[in-house]
Amino acid sequence: MKHSSFRELNKKQKLQYIWDYYKMHIFVTAALICILFSLVRTMQRNQKADLYVAYVNVAVSDHFLKGMTKGSNLSVSNYTNLLITEDPNSENLEYAYGSAMKVMAAISDGKLDIVVGDRYALDWCHSNEYLDNPLSYIEENPALLAQVEPYLIYDEKGEPYAIDLSFSSYYKEAGFSDSLYLGIIPSEEDSPEVLTYLSLLNR
Repeated sequence: MKHSSFRELNKKQKLQYIWDYYKMHIFVTAALICILFSLVRTMQRNQKADLYVAYVNVAVSDHFLKGMTKGSNLSVSNYTNLLITEDPNSENLEYAYGSAMKVMAAISDGKLDIVVGDRYALDWCHSNEYLDNPLSYIEENPALLAQVEPYLIYDEKGEPYAIDLSFSSYYKEAGFSDSLYLGIIPSEEDSPEVLTYLSLLNR
């Protein structure tokens, strides 16, 4: 079969050639644009939020989100539908990359306070040094400390970096199929809203 140069191809053939050889690049670029656009819209819509919470590798309903902070007087902005994985065989690897960029951008912009997800998500956050020691938020609240301390997750250095949410009555009632964990993003300012959120876990 005779090979033609790109210039010799007609318009339809050129489009087919570009699609055949660059469709993966097109998919990745489109996914990143959509995710970044979503992040910008979320930040613009929630500029005055008291608290920013990301749910990673876990599906949450609007009913759950509204109930979580009901009666707390907190304005909460929630990042949902985030996926973090490094499985090279995953069909969602490009989406996971976009989710990781979204989390990093939110942290960089100071618009992420709490991460809730499976163990992999929290370990990923910890390995990237995104998480603070949760004891620094609860040690002055004896009642909350007594509830949470047995459920702290420690790293190889013996430092706590996450909280196992199996103690939380609200998360239990929600009936999640997998174990969930909570991590706190450090802030340059005092974060009484984080303590308020933690207080809502058992009620």
